[in-house]
Amino acid sequence: MKDSIVFIAPNSHINALAQSAVSQLNLNIPVIEAYDHNAIEALRRYPSCHIVISRGGTANYIKGIKGITVVDLTASFFDIQKSLNELIAKGCKKIAVVSQDNVIGPTPADFSINDIEVELHPCSNAEEIMNTVNTCIRNGTDGIVGCVVAVETARQHAVEVAPVEVDFYSVKKGILQALELERNLDNQERTIDRLESLLNNIEEGIIIFDAGNKPILYNGYASRIMRPEPLDKWYEVLEDEIQSTTEAARVISLNQNKVLIRVIPLVHDSLEDKVVILQDSSAIEESVKTIKLSSYEKGLYARHNFKDIIYSCPSMEDTVSLAKRFANSDSTIMIFGETGAGKEGFAQSIHNYSPRAKKPFVSVNCASLPQGLVASELFGYVEGAFTGARRNGKKGLFEMAQGGTIFLDEITEIPLEVQSQFLRVIQEREIMRIGDDKIIPLDIRIICATNKEILSLCEEGRFRYDLYYRLNVLSLIIPPLRERGDDIILMFKSFVAGFCKKKIDDIYLDDEVKDILLGYSWPGNVRELRNVAEALSFYGSDIKKQNVERILYRKTGTISTVHHSSDSIFRDDLTLKELERYYYKYMIARHSNSEVAKLAGVARSTLWRKIKELEIED
Repeated sequence: MKDSIVFIAPNSHINALAQSAVSQLNLNIPVIEAYDHNAIEALRRYPSCHIVISRGGTANYIKGIKGITVVDLTASFFDIQKSLNELIAKGCKKIAVVSQDNVIGPTPADFSINDIEVELHPCSNAEEIMNTVNTCIRNGTDGIVGCVVAVETARQHAVEVAPVEVDFYSVKKGILQALELERNLDNQERTIDRLESLLNNIEEGIIIFDAGNKPILYNGYASRIMRPEPLDKWYEVLEDEIQSTTEAARVISLNQNKVLIRVIPLVHDSLEDKVVILQDSSAIEESVKTIKLSSYEKGLYARHNFKDIIYSCPSMEDTVSLAKRFANSDSTIMIFGETGAGKEGFAQSIHNYSPRAKKPFVSVNCASLPQGLVASELFGYVEGAFTGARRNGKKGLFEMAQGGTIFLDEITEIPLEVQSQFLRVIQEREIMRIGDDKIIPLDIRIICATNKEILSLCEEGRFRYDLYYRLNVLSLIIPPLRERGDDIILMFKSFVAGFCKKKIDDIYLDDEVKDILLGYSWPGNVRELRNVAEALSFYGSDIKKQNVERILYRKTGTISTVHHSSDSIFRDDLTLKELERYYYKYMIARHSNSEVAKLAGVARSTLWRKIKELEIED
């Protein structure tokens, strides 16, 4: 759409930068030099505009216009530092940085540069800026860095001033963000057009009831499941299930058919809609195929051995030694450790060190088992056990591990209603397939893992005490990476060498790099360390301090107030897919899959597809 984006430059400096950036990008975006109320008047000449790029108070004024989205031009630390250096060179000893909070950030701060005191004062409007400048000068400030209002106010007191000016790259980044926003807004309309087509082709019945219990959106699949009930009776037919406090999917009888139903509350504008998802028996088998199980992806074998675990610290030496002793026993093991600490690696190593090494190793991520199908996946079922069951039945995961080891990761995610059945399997070492009357004896080793405080879950009624005590026979605690000292350096060099296809001795780290790696908290543990090593391997075998900092702060979303600007995270050449990949890698390094799905607001099946699509190591 013509003139859908307009650049409002509040001063001649930004105007010149914007003109240059627009020309370089070969765009036809109008650039207007206007300030505050004048900017609003200038926008009247562009009735098609719905995105404005601007800065500071002018940006805040424009935000009040209905239908306009504003892209703020923010100042990087280097922009501010440049102005600070100018005043320091003039002999200023106490400097205040005063500007709009959408330029310098919303958080006040103070710090020192050698013997120079610096205070950061974000303000919300011009009046606050003037009052803040006057107060600072009364308190002994001899230099003001800030916006036009701050600088003009300070000049009345004859103190040194330096304006905060954005650079070319900040302006260019703002334009690119506006273009991306434009594409997103255009896509929204197309997305709405596709929604009805999507709903009518999805293999589930979808009904959305509004706060008045009227079906405001539904697809053809739902109509077929609800037939012959009239539309105005749908809520009445499903009312008991919709009002149920049970969030889990459950099977109900509907018009002489078995239907899997799930109800999801949808809260918006203080109102609550209800999304009802219906799946008839013929679709259950298809749902089973989408289950994400580690054993299906990796095969029924363990790839890792104790020799693959890199360590030198005493705590890890004790942990490995204890794990080796555990390997010679058939007792159940509970592995405790933070996300990314290497729990599955230990489980595989224990299996390969045990007499069961040549037998199956079945790895199960309990968080990826969909509610309503957990029992059938763990214990199996026979033909005819339920409508839609596989013709010849199906082995459960416990049965698939016969003679070997089953590893149950994120064990706390098993639903309470299945925990009692699981307890019997552990006690009796036997299972009965769903729909069968035959007992199948099991010869298996059970290893479980968790990154949560199970006793706390027991106290909350979310995990059975008796199951916990049955599982926690042998306890193995994996120390977090931050407590392993020089192991961090040893592992980092080993990972980089592997990615660079070189020897460990060819990898060079100076003392500054080592200090950074040892001083970092590594919330994602070994998994995060490996990801950082992979990213740094692209810079070669000589690891530089600036590259390490860039990768670490990009991954954590933290910006060093001394060395990094916002450009260390967002670069002009990054695609949305790359940003999405960074996001999911960051989250998976720090949380379980179920937690990531919840925080990202997606279904676990969607998260699984994202991991595969973006080629992220889970």
